Amino acid sequence: MNKKNRLFIILVVIFPLLVSFKNGFDSRSDYSFYTSPEGILFSSNTKSWNEKKLRSLYDELVKNQYGEEIHSLEEIHVFGEPLGTTHTKGSYNSFTHTISLFHASKYTKISDYTETLSHEYGHHFAYTHFPAHHFPFSNWIRIRDIDSYTIRWDAFWNYRESHHSLYPQEIFADDYVLLYGPKKKTAVEDIYSNEAFYLRTEHENQKISNALENEELHAFLANKTGILVDKERLLKKPIFEAYLDSLLSFQVSAKKNVAYRLNLTVYHSSDHQDNYELYMITKNDEDSQLTFPLNNHKLVNIADATSITFNVDVVDLSTSFGLHSDTWTLHL
Repeated sequence: MNKKNRLFIILVVIFPLLVSFKNGFDSRSDYSFYTSPEGILFSSNTKSWNEKKLRSLYDELVKNQYGEEIHSLEEIHVFGEPLGTTHTKGSYNSFTHTISLFHASKYTKISDYTETLSHEYGHHFAYTHFPAHHFPFSNWIRIRDIDSYTIRWDAFWNYRESHHSLYPQEIFADDYVLLYGPKKKTAVEDIYSNEAFYLRTEHENQKISNALENEELHAFLANKTGILVDKERLLKKPIFEAYLDSLLSFQVSAKKNVAYRLNLTVYHSSDHQDNYELYMITKNDEDSQLTFPLNNHKLVNIADATSITFNVDVVDLSTSFGLHSDTWTLHL
């Protein structure tokens, strides 16, 4: 092993936490405390978060699926102030097994921290059960089906918020949110207002493979932790199948109550373009093909079209989990 590789491994072993995990608060003046049945200390340094709200924060935490690792979580601390000059809402320290939540003077509702709390607990879950997940040669990165050259391994010494979605630690934590985090239902009316697509729970990195359809990953996690991935969560990324007789067809999950929004741009020979949004909600668990008709002139004008560009946004009404498809271009 050459000197450069030895140095890399030493850095990874000695510093198994992101720079963003460091909260930088050496002195604390806490107003409120709550200790959970598992012995987790919940503390707050802002009057906006009293003991009653800390109890509710615990109730929110245990909406996540968890195992024995919850007993090694030491503390969840709520800070009224930000983490330095960042917009970070949460961080996890793998040395002290603590979660820190920031901006709590601004964010005063439990729901403001639902995804953040789940994501940070995902770090705890990862470092407890899969402490080598941040290595480029870990079993997790292989089963996760991610090209190691498309993500960044320098978080320990060159952390940047702009690269947040590219760090393996953050990918794992977002996987946890989707595979084990809280589910909630989405109202149908929120589809047509587009609110559901803006508020859905989705992976920060939409360019890597979809964790919700990686059943080898689900089995790998379950075999190690004993926690099964609920089949209700499974959701496939749409795959473009064909354009025939003005019909756009896609392969999708054979699953009811999944909403799809086709984002379509039509380029015309007259050098102008039209943008459209078309909606579909699946009605059964049998049909794995989704078709959008483009021949309804009341909805879409493809007269004299030279090409179209399109992609599909997805949200599962039973879980509020969603994703974004690839983008395709067809010359007509």
